[in-house]
Amino acid sequence: MITLARLHAALDSVVETEQVIAAIHEASAISQPGVARIGELLGETRELLRWLLVRPENRHAVGPAGTRRKSGGG
Repeated sequence: MITLARLHAALDSVVETEQVIAAIHEASAISQPGVARIGELLGETRELLRWLLVRPENRHAVGPAGTRRKSGGG
């Protein structure tokens, strides 16, 4: 249960941080690629945390978005 609570707390924190970064990005007169990239990473983190909070039997077999392996050569 402690782990579940920590995952929920982490998700809340990531969502709040994502909102702050979005506000900074929107308020900035100059497009800052670093701020945009942080926003993207926070979005990926949010999705990963949401995936971890889903019951294992309800998760997609391929895994969370962004961690799927590409098949094929290489």
